[in-house]
Amino acid sequence: MLRDQKREPIMLADPNILYLILLVGLWTGVTATYVPGTGVIEVVSIGLTLFAAWMLAVLGVNWWALALLILGTVGFLVMPFVHRRYLLLAGVGLFLQVIGSLFLLPATPVSPIVIAATTVLALVFHQFALRPALERTRALPLNDEDSAVVGARGRVIAPLTPIGSVQLRGETWTARSDRPVEKDEEIVVIERDGLMLHVESVKRKNESSPLP
Repeated sequence: MLRDQKREPIMLADPNILYLILLVGLWTGVTATYVPGTGVIEVVSIGLTLFAAWMLAVLGVNWWALALLILGTVGFLVMPFVHRRYLLLAGVGLFLQVIGSLFLLPATPVSPIVIAATTVLALVFHQFALRPALERTRALPLNDEDSAVVGARGRVIAPLTPIGSVQLRGETWTARSDRPVEKDEEIVVIERDGLMLHVESVKRKNESSPLP
């Protein structure tokens, strides 16, 4: 009887609900790369993703399938943002997301209907929400505030390898660097491309500058 009571909370965990929480966490994090802000969205994303992953582990998750799902989801949504030529690779990411979802929980599988619905929603969300928002941002002319970003200094909060996050004037930005930059290193903005900043390590820049 005691064993059954201990297992009851586990049985109350619906794999479909946990699967949805996991995807919401992942999509929230990816959305943050398109709409940089104060970092609150990133914290929410990490919290939801870790909670869902922990609960799925209790149910007996296939870790390779979970890794495949995360890789596919992030690749499907992030790669087109990095460069347009990665659109085909994004399609491969969508395929990986589906495969990971199907084998995520061998004992209590996620409903194929839920997987199909979320896959379609991922495609629609990306095509009709994220991509248009990114294109509109890139089409806007630079104003004085945008111009002032170039040359500004900030600090790395997520390592640039080559894509990561930087803190700049109290805001979190998605940034890329031609060379890896570690967390907490100071950076300087070289260029802005829509919502993406091209930055360089201040330390490396000083080391490469010729002596007077």
